[in-house]
Amino acid sequence: MPSRRGGRLGSVGVLVLALAVLGAGNAEETGVDLVLTADKATYARSEPIVLTIAVVNRGPDPVTLQFLTAQRYDVVIRTADQVDVWRWSDGQMFAQVLGSQTVRGRGVLRYRVTVRHRLPAGRHTVVASVPAEGAALEASLPITVR
Repeated sequence: MPSRRGGRLGSVGVLVLALAVLGAGNAEETGVDLVLTADKATYARSEPIVLTIAVVNRGPDPVTLQFLTAQRYDVVIRTADQVDVWRWSDGQMFAQVLGSQTVRGRGVLRYRVTVRHRLPAGRHTVVASVPAEGAALEASLPITVR
């Protein structure tokens, strides 16, 4: 989760979306959030962008995410005009196998992505998703590339 400094969130923008998982009820019942953070808010064009995707189970019971393929997450970066300029999964192939991952009660499942693509200068939106069956796990945050 984002660190707190002096009672305020750090300078990195974070959007947390509470989500229902696997038809288990509404977000307050399941207590699952998707949190996307970046190591900074502003980057030079040649600088890597380090992203962390966290599936956070706020509830006391384990939550099992079911997947239709081996893909567990995706990230897309869009310009202010909503044009996709980078997608983590482009050019990748994922085994067509069923799978699952369980997030223990009050636990966190983390994925880390480093973007080394030279993005155009400007404001962008980073969108992360976890393609669990029956769940729309998605979060986004703004970044700036100079």
